[in-house]
Amino acid sequence: MQGSDTSKIANLPDRAVVLPVIPGYRIERRLGLGGMATVYLAVQESLDREVAIKVMRPSRQLDEKQSLRFEHEARIIAKLQHPGIMVIHEVGRTQQGDLYYVMPYLARGDLSVRDYRDDEPGLIALLRALLDALDYAHARGIVHRDVKPENVLFDNADRPQLADFGIALSRGEGNSRITGDGMAIGSGAQMSPEQARADKVDGRSDLYSLGVLTYELLTGELPFNSADSLSLALMHAQDPVPRLPAEKAHWQGFIDCAMAKQPEQRFRNAQAMQRALEPIRRHARRSAGPFGRVRHAMSHRPALLVATGLLLAVSLVSLALPYFRQATPSTPAGSVAAGTEPGEAAADDGQKSLAELDALASQQMSIGALLTPAGANAAETYLVMLRRDPQNQQAVAGIESVVSASIPSLTAAVDADDHEQLRERYLQIELAADSARIRDRDAFTQLRGALRAALLARVGSLAASGQREVAMRHMELAGELGFDDAGFAALGERLRNQPVVGQALRDAGGEEFMFVPERINGAAFGKAFLMMRDEVSRSAYAEFVRSSGREASRCRNTLSPLRLFDRRDWKDPGFKQSGRDPVVCVSYADARAYADWLGRRSGKSYRLPSKDEWLHAARSLPGGAATCALGNIRDKRADGPGTRLDCDDGYPRTAPSGAFTASSIGINDLRGNVAEWTSSCQAGGAGTCERRAVLGTSWQDDPQVSQTTQRMHAAERGYDDVGFRLVRDP
Repeated sequence: MQGSDTSKIANLPDRAVVLPVIPGYRIERRLGLGGMATVYLAVQESLDREVAIKVMRPSRQLDEKQSLRFEHEARIIAKLQHPGIMVIHEVGRTQQGDLYYVMPYLARGDLSVRDYRDDEPGLIALLRALLDALDYAHARGIVHRDVKPENVLFDNADRPQLADFGIALSRGEGNSRITGDGMAIGSGAQMSPEQARADKVDGRSDLYSLGVLTYELLTGELPFNSADSLSLALMHAQDPVPRLPAEKAHWQGFIDCAMAKQPEQRFRNAQAMQRALEPIRRHARRSAGPFGRVRHAMSHRPALLVATGLLLAVSLVSLALPYFRQATPSTPAGSVAAGTEPGEAAADDGQKSLAELDALASQQMSIGALLTPAGANAAETYLVMLRRDPQNQQAVAGIESVVSASIPSLTAAVDADDHEQLRERYLQIELAADSARIRDRDAFTQLRGALRAALLARVGSLAASGQREVAMRHMELAGELGFDDAGFAALGERLRNQPVVGQALRDAGGEEFMFVPERINGAAFGKAFLMMRDEVSRSAYAEFVRSSGREASRCRNTLSPLRLFDRRDWKDPGFKQSGRDPVVCVSYADARAYADWLGRRSGKSYRLPSKDEWLHAARSLPGGAATCALGNIRDKRADGPGTRLDCDDGYPRTAPSGAFTASSIGINDLRGNVAEWTSSCQAGGAGTCERRAVLGTSWQDDPQVSQTTQRMHAAERGYDDVGFRLVRDP
């Protein structure tokens, strides 16, 4: 650490200073002197590293309140473990009995000696880091209460570190002897109005101080300044926030919101303030252009910058000459050219009256330029009016109109899954609403309601169609935008527990299931379910028979309905099969018995799919004409008459599961190989189901047979081209 008041006394001769004695440390020199403590540079002898040691002034010079504050600081910092907050290595007492704590020595100085006026990318990065640190502290109930340039130090990697929590307030550790009722603690130049009044403060007080710091870094000056502390406090409490120069005007809404007089009118928290930097970053990137980026990249290389500047100057003149010669007369002063005239308003050159600005904003509204293009839209023009006159009701009403008119584009961005545009547009609206103080008015409330409803509906739709990752991105964005109510919590829980399309789930019985979403290719079914990735294999069915002792059913050749193979069954269907081939010659009753047996083994409830479930899963099949790569159907090696594919898929009868292209949701052999039993039936006498629906094509089917073809087969028999697969609820 480098002390807050280092510049005042760091160069005093050490012979005039009595250095403390701390076992394990060699005190080198004094770095600075604060109100309660002195900071020394020391070497930790055990590790041979430089450290900073903050030693409390001798106890006789401090009252109990100050002593407690020092201990409080050490206790608070020791709790915080964050890369943007300076850590404490050790807490103890000197041989003289004075309290001390040991910190890293940060030799690169503090923020007060750095210049960010022409470095917007650097400033934005700095603010992001500080807000990240404050968000961490605030989440743990700790308010810094003294955010100022001198308390932002830089480590050897040039990363900012928030330091000096000496007056920090920790929720749950409040003690009037520490904070002092009626006593304002902090630095007056950065102090929030409520802190200056010694009122209760929360994290929004730190955000106010960071707003002051931002203003100072942008302009090189404090927003309010007075030698008299009471006058300074009154300025913070009563005076309007000063206007930024025209070239920094895109920061004004951010500053106004951070430095609002009432805490409830500021950013809700550090995360919201951090999000509000995004449109500023985009504006800065657009405005800088290639030459601006070169300037930023070379800002620390003066010699190169001079040389490059000369080269650019020569190049620009040569490039510009042809355009000067071809230039056309400018637009007459009284005319309006859409897309060009609003830029003047956003820049606020002071030439237009408030009435002219209001008319310009209305015109921008009429052509749909609500939030874009940058520098030429109604929102920015109304903000210019507010900067001129913070109480201007026409500007406030105009921003309300912008908010209301933006609802369709925001909800459209939700439906289009355009997260980037949604985030940017919403943050622009939120910043404008905060600047106009209309967050609690109907327009903003209605926008939030419409956006919430659109996000909930879209996440629900994405979840139903199995697009879990896209849905989760919407959920993350909803959290960023402050939607964290019970509705989103329930959706989030549903998404976390929902299987992912294309990812196999293995049950305890060893079978792998794929997630069939509620919506496939735009067609809704009504519910999601899980379906076996593969048809039940011959080896899996053999294990069932060994375990259950089930007798084999008689098997019929589907193409010869009058021919009954009493000696054929699943073990010998009339052709050779591998263990990975789908089992055939099993009846509907056999399939049901297998489902019950598997359920007892795994603890799940399995069933045959209904006709509608099977057809919904089949929507995931690729379209187009049948080919040998898409499924095992009749090819040129097939026996007997009938149409064939003019190709050879390598399998004259059944094929091992997974030998052909899977569907879009990862299910194998929904096309070809074997048709499949379903639970749907054709009623017979006395309400019994004598025949069951068999769906899909098999190795015996012609290419012209539709994949959704339904056949009704006798439920008590097996067939040499019919197998089955099971489904269950998620």
